[in-house]
Amino acid sequence: MEHVIAAYLRQMWDKNDWLSDGQHGFRSGYSCENQVITVWQDIAESLNNGEKTDAMMVDFSKAVDLVPHGRLLTKIANSGADSRIVGWIREFMLCRTQRVGVGGQYQKKLE
Repeated sequence: MEHVIAAYLRQMWDKNDWLSDGQHGFRSGYSCENQVITVWQDIAESLNNGEKTDAMMVDFSKAVDLVPHGRLLTKIANSGADSRIVGWIREFMLCRTQRVGVGGQYQKKLE
């Protein structure tokens, strides 16, 4: 289900040109590897031109868990997403749980 909804959102946002060309990581033709190559090409070009280059590295791991969910849902709704999709995403973000299973045995609910 997640893949179906993600594909729907990507298609809608691509059609409406909602994402910038700088947005990488989950779009076809815009992989994380492509982003790294683009950054290094920009740095090499700056060095070839004798320009200074400053860089800052930021770790966005688990960033989606740090984003205020209400604000994210509002942005998704305002992008034109179907209200049923927004409702599903809300339920997924607010009501999900995880657990690990090995050989048919599952650990207790994670807190």
